[in-house]
This record gives sequence, C-alpha cells and structure tokens, in this order.
Amino acid sequence: MARFLKPYKWLVVVGFILVLIIAGVVIIKNQGHQSSKHTILPKEAAAVSAKHVKKTKPEKVKEVVIDLKGAVKHPGVYQMKAGDRVHQLLKKAGGTVKKADEKQINLAAVLQDGMVVYIPSKGEKAVQAQTEATASVKESGEEAEVVNINNASSKELQSIPGVGPSKADAIVAYREENGPFQKIEDITNVTGIGEKSFEKMKSSLSVN
Repeated sequence: MARFLKPYKWLVVVGFILVLIIAGVVIIKNQGHQSSKHTILPKEAAAVSAKHVKKTKPEKVKEVVIDLKGAVKHPGVYQMKAGDRVHQLLKKAGGTVKKADEKQINLAAVLQDGMVVYIPSKGEKAVQAQTEATASVKESGEEAEVVNINNASSKELQSIPGVGPSKADAIVAYREENGPFQKIEDITNVTGIGEKSFEKMKSSLSVN
C-alpha cells in the first residue's frame, strides 16, 4: 500500500498547501470586512448625533442711545451697549478737549437709554447734570425734587430724605457693583436702608 501511494505523495503535499493558502485568504477577508464595519459605524453615529445638536442663537446685545454734549471732541448721539459706562462713551467720542473739567464727571456712571451726558469746561459750573440725575415734578401743586438713584452723585443722593453721606456712598457702591436699579424698591437691598426708610424716601426716588 505504501509503495502504491508513494508516487502520489507530492500531490498530497501540494493539496495541503493549497488548503492552507485558501484558509489564509478567507481569514484575511473576514478581518478586513470586520474592520470596515468598525470604521463606518462611528461616522454614522457622528452623523446621527450631529442632527440632534441644537443650534444656539447668539443673544442680541441690548443697546442704549446717549446724547453726548459739552467739552468733547465729537459730541453727538451714540449707540452704546447696555451696562457701558461714561468713560467708554468718551473713548468712543474721541475723548475730551483740553478745557474739559473731568473732575466734575463721574466716569464710572452706568449709561442709561435716553441719557444726556454733559461734559463741563474748566471754570464752568455743571448747571446741567452730566446724566440728568435729578428732575422736578409737580405733586399736589408743589414742586418736589425727584432723584434718579441710578445716576445721581453721592452729593445729589444726600438730598433724598433720610440719606446721609454714608448711605449715599453705600447706594453708589451697590450701583457700581450690581448695575442700575430696576425699580425704586430695589434700594432696600442697599445696606442700611430698610422698609421704614424706604417709605420716607420713595416719593423722591426715580430709576429713569
């Protein structure tokens, strides 16, 4: 039997080698197919997740319109961002002229829509308040002074009943730290001003 198979031994060897080659090709193809699946899935997942991403619209910045007058290089009407301060307005207007008296100006005051900012010259009395901080209104046939607590200086705030130098400074400090008052009742958030104090001063308060 061994003698009979001996002439065909090389055929068995060749057949075995072919089987190994075919098996190797099949394994390589399977591995390539699996790897292609792994590369496609993440792209599909990314495409699906991208559809569900919400597009956030940028919030519109609120603007205020200011009338700048006096000793400045370019007086006029300016559009500023809500929360900007007087020194930012002056920078946009090219700054003040040499004769300007900046000592009378509160450069840190917060700008309000419709505000008139007046820059006095040296030697000129600031007859017109730089931020129109005070106004006169008639109540019961008499004139009563109403103070805009968002723009009034410390000295002007002291004209409010019950407000002395310390409370006036506290109002200014609160305003600079937290921004303008939204309503006159917000003044009770200032240290030293309670409900009783507010009742005495509320007729003299304004926020615009």
